[in-house]
Amino acid sequence: MKRIMAATVLCLFLFTGVAAAFYDGHVYIHGTVQSIGANTITISDVNYRIDQKCNVVIQYKENGSFHERPGRRSDVGTGDIVTAKMTGAVLYEIMIERWRR
Repeated sequence: MKRIMAATVLCLFLFTGVAAAFYDGHVYIHGTVQSIGANTITISDVNYRIDQKCNVVIQYKENGSFHERPGRRSDVGTGDIVTAKMTGAVLYEIMIERWRR
């Protein structure tokens, strides 16, 4: 009986630790930009609000290796493939994946 209880408690601790490790409060959205405005963006038919301090990063491939450089909101255009980081209902980081072209 003690072994069963010990195994159950161990499994509960393991499950809780793994679940807590994977949840950090944000969600990633991946898709193609269909339109972008002053404070909204449409990615794969879904509208999102953009934070005023949104960080834009451009990923590109050069000589077989991947690199990143800072970008501006004006670098995001229709047809770009992006990965965006969202907390709550607001996007606060957009990665433009130029290497996928």
